Amino acid sequence: MQTRVTFIYDYKNIDIPEAYLELKIPDMETIVNLQCEALARKHSKIQLPEDQPHVLTDEMVKAEDIPGVETVEDYKNALSYELPITLVSEHTHMLLMNYLIPQLVQRSTFEINDEEATQAGKDYFASFEESAKKQGLSFQEAAHLRFGPNLDDGEIRQHLFLLGRTHFMYRILAGEYLRRQGATFDLASYSSYVKDMAKMSDTTEENVRELVPLHVYMDEVPALIMLDEMTAWLAPKVAIKTDDDVEEPDQTDE
Repeated sequence: MQTRVTFIYDYKNIDIPEAYLELKIPDMETIVNLQCEALARKHSKIQLPEDQPHVLTDEMVKAEDIPGVETVEDYKNALSYELPITLVSEHTHMLLMNYLIPQLVQRSTFEINDEEATQAGKDYFASFEESAKKQGLSFQEAAHLRFGPNLDDGEIRQHLFLLGRTHFMYRILAGEYLRRQGATFDLASYSSYVKDMAKMSDTTEENVRELVPLHVYMDEVPALIMLDEMTAWLAPKVAIKTDDDVEEPDQTDE
């Protein structure tokens, strides 16, 4: 028996705590100035004391060769526009992976092949170890970077195993979710996908097939399509809160 989903919970009915939807950051001007200082440090040819900031110049900005951005003011304006979009995108992805998708899987109903699900957990764990090695990190260093320092080795291993099972079940769910909407994922649709991606990426169909083999297309693409749908639903709900945001006092007459 293969693992299959028999009931798919509507993700739009999952209550998300208000605190999760708030993205708290310092004021945007502070973040922009920090980014400018980092770019100035990158291009500076002089060594300054640690407490003395580098100053960004137009010449440094031009050296980055960013289309339409030639001055410090241009760079600051671009950052002020792009940073909120990037921050919301990253926060939305974190919410999806760490909250919404696990909740969706938990509230849906599956017929589970334990051998398949267990292997998925093992594969996820092995992939994490391999990724750590490629980054030149030990297992513990990579785990602490991703999950924080509060979990011991046993808890980390269990968490990775459960993440692997959850992602496996989500892929099953996403494929069925899209099939119920009339989508098909077979050789014919794969051929169309390869042609479309080659045209969009200005590359050859052979390159697309190498990057996205058939088995990856069948397993991963439905999950990515559903992820995009959930992102479009969730992202507008995320609100950026800065240090300047002060709750208005209650002026109701006593």
